[in-house]
Amino acid sequence: MLEDDVLLKFLRISDEMAFKEIYLRYWKGMYYAVLNKINSKEIAEDIVQSVFTKLWEARAKHSIQHLSAYLHTAVKYQVINYIRSAITKKSHLSVVGEEEKKAESNTDLLLLVQELNNAIDNAIKKLPQKTQTIFRLSRFEQHSNKEISGIMDLSEKAVEYHISQSLKSLRFYLKDFILVDLMLTCVFLFF
Repeated sequence: MLEDDVLLKFLRISDEMAFKEIYLRYWKGMYYAVLNKINSKEIAEDIVQSVFTKLWEARAKHSIQHLSAYLHTAVKYQVINYIRSAITKKSHLSVVGEEEKKAESNTDLLLLVQELNNAIDNAIKKLPQKTQTIFRLSRFEQHSNKEISGIMDLSEKAVEYHISQSLKSLRFYLKDFILVDLMLTCVFLFF
């Protein structure tokens, strides 16, 4: 059993047996220290492997005084980096998830609007032809009642009656849609 400082001297000159002895002496303690923090055998193995790989790769450059302290500090920082990376990844996935929810919500809204538009078109088609024409002139082409009465050769009262009847019919045909009355009021009465 060689002392750590002797093993480090052999390690600096690329002695594989010294590296193997260091590995056998410290891997188990490092592994359980990581496992205690991370709670994943695979990740614990990867972190310990990474620390030993870096130790070997930089063997000639190291000026390690206390091998045990060095290895435990290296493991500690690898665990911190792993946790930081996991938090960043989780945060990123959360943001992506929120964006997907927004996109899904927008898609749902677009589908609902399309469904409502189709229902409105179908409800308008069920109106008598004259009422359809008056309704379209009023609500889609934004003609005033006076302009419509001139176009259709009707009194303004008759135009008001047709518009009123069309709105009642639309409310009836569109009763399955949530907040249709509110939407009809906002969409059709304010034009």
